[in-house]
Amino acid sequence: MSAATVSPGDAPFGHRRCGDVDDQAALLRGWNQDYAQMSAGAFAGEISDIWLQDLHLFTETTGRRLRQRGALPGSRFALGLPLAMGEGPVVFCGASDWAGPQAGERFCTFSGTPGFEFFTPEGLVMAGVEFDWTELLALADASEQAVLRPLSLGARLHSAPTPVLSALREMLQAGFSLSRSRPELLADPVSASALRKSVLSNVIELLLSSQQQPGPEPTPERAWKLVARAQAHLRQDPETPHTVADLCQAVGASRRTLQNAFQRVLDMPPHDFLRALRLAGARRSLRSARSVAEAATRWGFWHLGLFAQDYKRQFGELPSVTWRRHRHAPSWAADGLH
Repeated sequence: MSAATVSPGDAPFGHRRCGDVDDQAALLRGWNQDYAQMSAGAFAGEISDIWLQDLHLFTETTGRRLRQRGALPGSRFALGLPLAMGEGPVVFCGASDWAGPQAGERFCTFSGTPGFEFFTPEGLVMAGVEFDWTELLALADASEQAVLRPLSLGARLHSAPTPVLSALREMLQAGFSLSRSRPELLADPVSASALRKSVLSNVIELLLSSQQQPGPEPTPERAWKLVARAQAHLRQDPETPHTVADLCQAVGASRRTLQNAFQRVLDMPPHDFLRALRLAGARRSLRSARSVAEAATRWGFWHLGLFAQDYKRQFGELPSVTWRRHRHAPSWAADGLH
């Protein structure tokens, strides 16, 4: 299968259970996988999928120890984050240092024609993000591309700061929770586009952080100019939930340089600045949205419980209160976000 033929199939969301290890291996389309069961007992596995155009989000559960082999086609690239490691040894492409104090800081990447070999433990649950590598590079500047390109040459195990890993992990878990409870929200093109941008932005942040590349410290004058240019870009399209990647492209600076500039000028990272603008955008959307959940997802908030907490912290009231005030609706209509 070529990269051009990778597609979501009949539906953008799905959940499938398997009682056969070979059937499980075939569930990730285009991965060219074969699985061999290493531990005794009946096999039980499952995969959940979300497709946002050709961006594929998935979780895979495998109940037995396996040897997994495969190779992604063409320019497809994927990363895997453990949600539950289960029991037993874990070896990914020869690397076995998953255990110990840094176990929560590990993730793996799948790419390149050599393929991968993965010996998994009992009860492994992995979250994955699969996409076209050329699209990701288009979101990075020249210096970042130089850091990222080597990652596409083969499968590897990586370390990254726990907060960066946790941010992507929590976003993926929230997206799957939303696909089960409110699938119509992810079927909305505006909401799906916001999630897609957020995921790719977090993926770049994770990959760059794993390479530990220091960035230049801008002078006070340059820092102010970068922040001013970033804000000018945001004013051109105030009703779009922008990402840090958007700002980096608009001002021609690396993530680390932009981070240092915002920290120097505003004493806050650009991610927090954009989050405040997204909360303000969601607050405006509550005036006309059909539900609190619709307003939240259109501004890239996928964990509705955390959104309600952040909203109350920012504005002193729950989003359901704001929504009812503008709609004069009964309390039960606000999606239960009390």
